[in-house]
Amino acid sequence: KKKNGEELPKPSLSNQYRIVTPTFQYNMDYKKVGKCIIINNKNFEDKTGMGTRNGTDKDAGDLAKSFRNLGFDVCIYNDRSRDDMEKLLKQASEENHSDAACFACILLSHGEEGLIYGTDGPMAIKSLTALFRGDKCKSLIGKPKLFFIQ
Repeated sequence: KKKNGEELPKPSLSNQYRIVTPTFQYNMDYKKVGKCIIINNKNFEDKTGMGTRNGTDKDAGDLAKSFRNLGFDVCIYNDRSRDDMEKLLKQASEENHSDAACFACILLSHGEEGLIYGTDGPMAIKSLTALFRGDKCKSLIGKPKLFFIQ
């Protein structure tokens, strides 16, 4: 209410929310949403000094369910070494994604700035994401490549 007792108009829903129309939108009109790879590293070699990541299996399961509900084809890989992680993602980058709208990768592991741990030690995150650059993965050019790193 105003000081003189008049009631102010109640705000309508239309001015409580700001609707933003993106200037660019990815084309999602494809046969499939795409592939989602989850690498879930729980147990590490003693030489790494990294402890067991308790609770990560629940996270991986919940993420798999969420991404399946979004329409992704989900693959979970548990306790992978640096070489295994690179081979898995290199193989995925060499697949034909022409009928897919995007690609997602979820890395659940120990890490440091710019690094992710395989079960046998750290590696540069960039060495994994670079596998999906346009010159190495032509069927994902112009499509979202989503990397979630815990």
